[in-house]
Amino acid sequence: MASRQTTPVQLPHIEPMLATAGPLPTGAAWWAEAKWDGARCLAYREGTDVRLVGRRGTDYTERFPEVAGALATVPGPLLLDGELVVMREGRPSFHGLQSRIHRSRPASVRAAATAAPAMLVLFDLVHTDRPQFSVPYEERRGLLEALGLDRPRVRVPLAWTSVEEAFAWTRERRLEGVVAKRTGSPYRAGARSRDWVKVKHLLVADVVIGGWIPGGHNGATVRGVLVGVPAAEGGQLVFVGAVGTGFNDAERRALATALRRLDAPLSPFAGAARGLGLPRGTEVRFVTPQLHAEVEFLELTEAARLRHPVWRGLRD
Repeated sequence: MASRQTTPVQLPHIEPMLATAGPLPTGAAWWAEAKWDGARCLAYREGTDVRLVGRRGTDYTERFPEVAGALATVPGPLLLDGELVVMREGRPSFHGLQSRIHRSRPASVRAAATAAPAMLVLFDLVHTDRPQFSVPYEERRGLLEALGLDRPRVRVPLAWTSVEEAFAWTRERRLEGVVAKRTGSPYRAGARSRDWVKVKHLLVADVVIGGWIPGGHNGATVRGVLVGVPAAEGGQLVFVGAVGTGFNDAERRALATALRRLDAPLSPFAGAARGLGLPRGTEVRFVTPQLHAEVEFLELTEAARLRHPVWRGLRD
């Protein structure tokens, strides 16, 4: 890498490059990195300043002072790409991150930074004293690793030259998945590119439909279904989430027809309706819990809800 210039360098404001969901690619043309289930973050180290900027332009600098402080010890100029994560028991905790990311009052931020400190996991080097956008991916990774950035609140994790090994390693450790990256590819700021492919480790749950959210004219289609699992006692369902993605148009229409026939006046879910966590004013139609389905999901939250559930289909 070229030596740092004494002339101030103004780093460009960019949007991060994004991955495309797809099947796991294989072969020597692909490397892979762990997907850390965090908040995307661009780190700007410019002059004496550090800025942490989210995917949609949110300024995270004041919200994560422990990370900004760690980067303040790194010589610049640098523009780095990564994820903010909060680790619990050796794994990223989405709940722990959410408890941090929306705090803004200084006293609350300081307390949270002590109780649940965050870490910036870095995976790309976008700019030094010159742009690195056109530098091939594997060379940018080499430059990033050569910076020696590992600190208590900053990490540059391993990249694998075997996508299969990365996938097995992340599955064994119950991480979210992998991002496979094509060797020789540039950094395409602001673009969702097929040069980066994200593949998640998904779990499958057997659930029972207890309600639905109508859509279209007179509820002709299903916007989403409310699902649960049978309670240990009492015959009711324990609510585990609302599923609104994974349906095709034909499924949405056919499911609405089937659910209208099962209309029920009362909720089959244990607890009050407000425990469903739906936006105020959402129209919900409850049904007799007869239809069983399969959904994919990422993990169970601390509230025992399915995280990122996706419809797979009715069973039997």
